[in-house]
Amino acid sequence: MREGFDSRREIMKTKINFKKALLWSVVVYVIDAIAGSLLYQNPVVSGIFSRYDGHPSMKPMEVFGGLGNWLALTMLFGLFLTIIFIILYLTIYKGIPGKGWNKGLYYGIMVGFIKAVPEAFNQWMIFDYPNILILIQMINTLVGIMIFGIALGFFFDKFKVITYEEIKK
Repeated sequence: MREGFDSRREIMKTKINFKKALLWSVVVYVIDAIAGSLLYQNPVVSGIFSRYDGHPSMKPMEVFGGLGNWLALTMLFGLFLTIIFIILYLTIYKGIPGKGWNKGLYYGIMVGFIKAVPEAFNQWMIFDYPNILILIQMINTLVGIMIFGIALGFFFDKFKVITYEEIKK
């Protein structure tokens, strides 16, 4: 037997506390919604968007039954994406470098680029949508998902949503 080799190999089992995951996912969702509102409703961005009111590529709110319905649809889809992104985070957790908010930042950058860049490219290629709005949307998506990732990493680490249990063989 090699020196320093322990034949009782230790295996770590990942444990997810689903109650904590659900609780902190709601908190992260709220933070994400606030960050999204700040990114899109700040005076600079809203001023640029207002220049394109009535642009042929922009759907009027009446298509959705008014602003209230549009907001409800946006929030529901945001909740759906939050669930998908959290399931993905839990699935690839061990492979993401870092710890805590830093791990979340790595995750946010990775998912942000996977989501925002192809989305922006497709919009640019397919739709007659103003380039500045595509650029703003891409940047806001990247920043928003990085904030989401940081919050996710921070809360999931701080409140021990994911832990490891030693299994000795």
